[in-house]
Amino acid sequence: MKRFLSIAMIILLAVVIKIDLTDGTVPLIAHSESQPCNEQLSVKSVPVMTQEGDTVQRLLAEFSTDERISLPERMADFYKMNPHLKNQAIVPGEFIKIPIYASQENCKK
Repeated sequence: MKRFLSIAMIILLAVVIKIDLTDGTVPLIAHSESQPCNEQLSVKSVPVMTQEGDTVQRLLAEFSTDERISLPERMADFYKMNPHLKNQAIVPGEFIKIPIYASQENCKK
């Protein structure tokens, strides 16, 4: 009788371990329906009056953003907002626009 109970316990333990390892006790997240997040960046501008010695890089560094946007991308947006500065230097006392970025996440949970 002891032998029968010990063999039955070993078989039961093996079955429980097999079920736990293959199916698991916690439902998988992969089977749940989730919708992808669409993160979009909106570009806004801030008007700034320039001063003596201002450069594009210094102005972009002064008005930095938390978003992961490279300097060449920010400079391209800067020149889109200020096309007159492509062929001339920044004049002190002039109002220019600095691009500021904000992220908007469209996620449904």
